Amino acid sequence: MERLSERLMGRRAHRSIRAACGLALRNVDLAVEGSERLPATGPAIVAARHYHHLYDGCALLTAIPHPVHIVVALDWLEHPAGRRLMTAACHAAGWPIVARSDHPALSAPAGPPLAASRQCVDLLRGGEWLLVFPEGYPTIDPAYTPKTGDDAFLPFRAGFARFALLAERQGAAPVPIVPTGLDYRRGTRWRLTIRFGEARFVERGISLAAQIAEIEEQVRQLSGVAQPEEPGAPPHVVGTAREG
Repeated sequence: MERLSERLMGRRAHRSIRAACGLALRNVDLAVEGSERLPATGPAIVAARHYHHLYDGCALLTAIPHPVHIVVALDWLEHPAGRRLMTAACHAAGWPIVARSDHPALSAPAGPPLAASRQCVDLLRGGEWLLVFPEGYPTIDPAYTPKTGDDAFLPFRAGFARFALLAERQGAAPVPIVPTGLDYRRGTRWRLTIRFGEARFVERGISLAAQIAEIEEQVRQLSGVAQPEEPGAPPHVVGTAREG
């Protein structure tokens, strides 16, 4: 009963957040491609490019027709009161909070990283959706970003793939990972095209780093900022959508 109550509260919070996202996107022309590639049910992980500190999450919450839990970082918040408010809001929405240990102005304690990992795995085991930005930092951020240009892309961190593996090991159904591109165009109004790619599954027996690199490359291509392959480099191998 307690778990059902939490899920109902989370869905009410999700509806409120989606309404707020619509207001935040009032200056953005949004288009969505590949919605048919989204799994019909959870669990699932959406692994997306991180370009804009605000618009990315708002646009994806609007485009995905399921309640989604965003893995967020609050280390950029300097004011204690603001941090407490955002922490409470994330807890109400069921959003895991992580701290980036490499953030140069870390203002929030990193805390036990296992706590956020456990929450992510528990959400997947419960059939929920996670939205992860594996780069760790957006391109446009009023606080700090290590990126140096509009097409800059940071190497994907491995956490999202490990969440999928851990959830499966603990009894969850195989967790599809949906590579997701965000293609922004500047102008009088922002234009954003979200492109969902074919769902992937992390495969045992294949290098995890190689599989993450494959997903990263697909997100690049879906975002319109694909990196040229090195001459003679063998392609990475990753599992595609499973039958049944």
